[in-house]
Amino acid sequence: MTARQLALTVLFEIDKNGAYVGIELKKQLYACELSHIDKAFATELVYGVIKNRTRLDYVISKFSKQKLKKISVWILNILRLGIYQILFLDKIPESAAVNESVKLAKRYGHQASSGFVNGVLRSVIRNGDVEYPKGKEYFEIFYSHPKWLVDMLFAQYGEEATKIIEANNTVPSTTVRINTLKTDVKILWDKLTSKGICVSKTLEENIIKISGFGDISKLEEYINGEITPQGLSSYLASKLLDVKENDVVMDLCSAPGGKSTAMAEYTDDNAKIFAFDIYDHKVEIINKNCKRLGIINIKTKVWDSTKLLDEFVGKADKILVDAPCSGIGIIRKKPDIKWNRENENFEDLISIQKSILENADKYLKKDGTLVYSTCTLNKAENEDVTKEFAKEYNYEIVLSKTILPYDDMDGFYMCKMIKR
Repeated sequence: MTARQLALTVLFEIDKNGAYVGIELKKQLYACELSHIDKAFATELVYGVIKNRTRLDYVISKFSKQKLKKISVWILNILRLGIYQILFLDKIPESAAVNESVKLAKRYGHQASSGFVNGVLRSVIRNGDVEYPKGKEYFEIFYSHPKWLVDMLFAQYGEEATKIIEANNTVPSTTVRINTLKTDVKILWDKLTSKGICVSKTLEENIIKISGFGDISKLEEYINGEITPQGLSSYLASKLLDVKENDVVMDLCSAPGGKSTAMAEYTDDNAKIFAFDIYDHKVEIINKNCKRLGIINIKTKVWDSTKLLDEFVGKADKILVDAPCSGIGIIRKKPDIKWNRENENFEDLISIQKSILENADKYLKKDGTLVYSTCTLNKAENEDVTKEFAKEYNYEIVLSKTILPYDDMDGFYMCKMIKR
């Protein structure tokens, strides 16, 4: 199997069977015997097509005599892959993009498919990129954002929406948290750079950017628990709770445990942290991360946090509610979110968020601290939820902050409240 074949297979599974890009790509990469370079190329192709799908389809529609709906899923994705290489990948010769696409068409299509693919791709090369519509429709097509999302971002953020939409199609940096229970910044920095890994600083000393590392799970430093992947925005949300030694802390939506383990590390594993999640396999991930990181004071439990757990009523000094959300702030990392969400999903999510907060109030002691966070930019799930909750349950909002998906940051919302 070639890198292009693997990418095509993943895209087919996404379109035909509703697979999630991250899960399906990981499965296919694990099963194949491609080189590291080819795996990276396949990953680039998959994410490139998912990020730019509407734009690629628009270009196809301008050069194809067949309507998109009449083109088979296999051939449509072969065209998307070919055009993505032509328009976005300067290092791939145009002839290679065409020839390899024709080979795929011969394998996955009928007799006329290869000629059709060849004709469309050569027309794209001859004519170059197409002219796109103006106004909001430009952002829908050129940046491949569904209309409901473009409308929502402009309604809530005004002209800032143009920067948010552009940023959503960029490639985020990889950031890792340094486990201070096992090492320190200087030692870890020197170890990584000695292996040829590029390391650079972020706003937080314990969060660093790395590149040129291959599969992070294969790094000795990861296996030994000296580093763990975590976004800078996510780390800031856990830090905002300001956990101290001997605090009783509840993390009500914890998996995969990044925030809980961060709180354990910066308290020298001396806080009493209870980490809940609704799914068995996700709680197992938290447990594995704790073992790898050398953390013993996190107690996990499979629990649906929309339901009250009587034994914890009035017991918590601090609570983190990293609520289930629409994920609109992390489109750079999970571009299929654009296609898997709809406006009507929000009401169900908001109802879940409010239920979890209501239970959090019962667990929290008077004058205790509650941090509510999401990785969405939808204000209906963020400010609207926290303002209503604070008013109804008598909480003082100390900080309410939205982080936009620029530079090293994921799109994120966090709100710190004190129970009065």
